[in-house]
Amino acid sequence: MAELKLSKPLKYDHPKGTPVTVVDQYINEITGEKVWFTAPNVAGVYYNKTVSFFERAIELRDRVLKNLRPVNPRDAEQGNAFIDEKNVFEFFTEACSGIILLFASVESMVNNFIENAPEHNYTKNVKNKIFSTGKYFIERKKNQVLSLEQLLFLNIEEKLKNVLPCLYGFESPANQKFWQDFKTLKLLRDGFIHCTRNQAYGANRGEIRYILSYLILILKN
Repeated sequence: MAELKLSKPLKYDHPKGTPVTVVDQYINEITGEKVWFTAPNVAGVYYNKTVSFFERAIELRDRVLKNLRPVNPRDAEQGNAFIDEKNVFEFFTEACSGIILLFASVESMVNNFIENAPEHNYTKNVKNKIFSTGKYFIERKKNQVLSLEQLLFLNIEEKLKNVLPCLYGFESPANQKFWQDFKTLKLLRDGFIHCTRNQAYGANRGEIRYILSYLILILKN
């Protein structure tokens, strides 16, 4: 089967007479045939789907909460249980999907802002190897302006806290009240993406590190 390769975003060339706005193209590497299409905004695609996931999760949350019952009506110390297993599982599915795509939307927007910045003047202390022989080497830190490629490889928190404020001249969001919400989003997203059994499951001790238990806390609040 012929392999399709995404070309660079179209900036100059376009087929004459086409009735649609052409943004990008696929190129068949074997035949050279061009297939033109209007490319969506990736962050917008993620965010729109995020909204639908969360709307569904909220709907399921209400159903789940209506089915909260005592585990043993004769022994209140045993606590309560969500007895509607199907809706509980669907809630987890929709909520997890929404969290993952919301974080992806934030990452996509941040990278887009970095790429489109009028100037890339963010500096950072970077280790530079000044001498090496075999497995031994000497390094020193040097303050230098990072290239666009280096900026895009920084972690998301540094991009938001330091890079974007530097490139666009605004106050770091780390000083705002909503920063803790972003950190919670990142913690949950990382937990789902890099999930281990110990992180996903565990007795509900009110600890955020048990990601499914923490979703239940959010559900009840």
